[in-house]
Formats: sequence, structure tokens, C-alpha cells
Amino acid sequence: MTATVKIQPSGFCVRYPNTSWRVTFVEEASGKFRFSLIGSDFKFEPRDRYRYPTHDDAKRAAVCFLELMKRLARSQMRLSVLAEIGLLKFPQQQHRGYKVWLVVDRARYSWEATRRDGLCIRSQRWYKRPETALSKAQQHIDCEYAKSQIRDVIGWV
Repeated sequence: MTATVKIQPSGFCVRYPNTSWRVTFVEEASGKFRFSLIGSDFKFEPRDRYRYPTHDDAKRAAVCFLELMKRLARSQMRLSVLAEIGLLKFPQQQHRGYKVWLVVDRARYSWEATRRDGLCIRSQRWYKRPETALSKAQQHIDCEYAKSQIRDVIGWV
């Protein structure tokens, strides 16, 4: 009997002094790197997140984005500038053990849900209103929850 093997991405996180920002680096199974900036009230990741072929390239890009964040810290336009060059994620609520995030890309919305054990689910669809995205997230989580309950009783789905 064969077993499937899923390679987990590896990475690390750096907290920069005198800022509220953390930079998380992740190496995917393909060997490419991505990063995300995590602040106190939202996350940011570049739109082309698998662009960096080496760790040094990802680190240089992260430092550039961090410097941009420092310079825009006092600006009211910070979020609109970031939305033009990447995705913004705002925490919304807890639903059945998942933390639901609203993902903003310019004028369209999506959702992402993260479980306590690190499992992350992101919608592949974009919506015109944030309320629609959040209600779709709750529906998807409810469906996954129902499937897990059926699996616990029956043993398969």
C-alpha cells in the first residue's frame, strides 16, 4: 500500500526592532521563496508572491517593503499604496475554530481562513463587496465542519 507524501514549506520569521512589523519567509517545495509583512492590525503580501528565486532576493525585497512601510507610517495613503502593489489582509472574526481574514486587492474582495494548527484555506474567487466574501467564508467553513463531523461518524467522505 502506498502512502502520499506532502512536502510542507519551511520558513522562518524576523521581527524588526523599533517597528511593529514581522517578516515571514517561506520556501516552497518548488524552491522559490515568498514573504509577507505582518503588522499589528493587518498583513501584506506582494501580488507576485513567488517571484523570488533565492532567499537573498526575498530578503532584499522584504527590506525594501519594510522601508516603504516605515516611510508611509505617518501617511494616510499607506493602505491605498499597498493595495496597488499587493494584497492586504484584515482580521475579521473567529468562526468554528478558524480565524477569518478579509483579503483586499484594489477594489475586489476575497477571504482566507486559518485554523489554530496552521491550516490555511483561501478562496479562489473574488467578490465586489466585503460582506459577500465574509458570508462565503462562513459557508465554506460550515461545510468543512459538517464534512469533518461525517468523517468522525462514518469514517470517510
